[in-house]
Amino acid sequence: MNQYILPRGFIFILAMLTAITPLAIDVYLPSFTQIAAQLYTSIDQIEITLSLYLLGFALGQLLGGPLSDRYGRKVFIFGGLTLYILFSFLISLSQSVEQLWIFRFFQAVGGGFAVVNTSAIVRDVYHGKEGAKIFSIISMIIMIAPMLAPVIGVGILYFFSWQYIFLFLSLYACILLFFITKLPETSPQNRAVGLFSSYTKIFKNLNAMLLILASGFGFSGLFVFITKASFIYMEYFKLDTGYFSLFFSLNVVSLMLFSRFNIKLLEKYSSMRLFISGITLQLLVAVILFTFSSSASLVIVVVGFMLFIGALGFVFGNAISLLLEHFGDMSATATALNGVVGFMISAFVGFSASYFHNGTLAPIFLLMMGTSFLSLSILILLLKRRV
Repeated sequence: MNQYILPRGFIFILAMLTAITPLAIDVYLPSFTQIAAQLYTSIDQIEITLSLYLLGFALGQLLGGPLSDRYGRKVFIFGGLTLYILFSFLISLSQSVEQLWIFRFFQAVGGGFAVVNTSAIVRDVYHGKEGAKIFSIISMIIMIAPMLAPVIGVGILYFFSWQYIFLFLSLYACILLFFITKLPETSPQNRAVGLFSSYTKIFKNLNAMLLILASGFGFSGLFVFITKASFIYMEYFKLDTGYFSLFFSLNVVSLMLFSRFNIKLLEKYSSMRLFISGITLQLLVAVILFTFSSSASLVIVVVGFMLFIGALGFVFGNAISLLLEHFGDMSATATALNGVVGFMISAFVGFSASYFHNGTLAPIFLLMMGTSFLSLSILILLLKRRV
């Protein structure tokens, strides 16, 4: 039992807050051609805004994490969302691609300031298996965002112009501000620890760093799929955009189902055991896909990806819950470092997927094997240290 008075829909509010990132990334994807045409530039210049968002989001988390632990959660959620609202609006007024880049970066910084507090608040209120269940529920809810975001973007473009997509994001964050007022302040507000010395403390905790690395490599397999999904379905198997959207959505549904299954299994098994089970399933699926890579049918590939990505339902909630058990008084800082390290690993793996592209499926499945193997090896090392 926790000591906080939680509002109705507490978990849903946190999920809505976390969802601002998948919304910000996916909702404007259908508008790239229109934005490029209106700003007299090329699509590849608009694609840079994706990388800038991830960079700004990482910076926002790195700065916002320790500040939140020191001064309070809600003030930085409000500050971050205000920044997000302001720069979402300014993006809609952009007259050049350079302005778009700048505004997009600072929109992401605001998003990072706000979202880094989600996991921290869960850790403040819940512990152990209970916390892992809440993380899994939040992950399951926010998985709806990547499914709906492109549809929302297409709908807005049908009736309006691309600028209204960012006005929509601004309005979403405004509505979210109202719900954030209902949340209790949960930060320990520990000012005895130096502002960024918390990061040093985490780096010195080898068990925590092994968890962060295991989680990062486990999660990075998803970026292999995201990077190469268009090639796999639309070039290799010659499918149209309709089937591409369908098969992409199947992976999201699979992830939601596995997350739901994880919540049930937590009643009987430990978070670490389920984490290891998820990574083991990933590795087995990747080995099978690689074995049949030269003659893999569409059915094998689709089912394989559903299982591989679905297995992350055993990874997300359990990994962050295990990590934050080490750092109750600086959970936002730990969340920030976990997110940034995970992003760096995923960015490198995603780049590798493009670099080693040779027109076949083999390098893709080999990378998936590699990330799962590294994650499982790190977890085994962690278990040996605990014995």
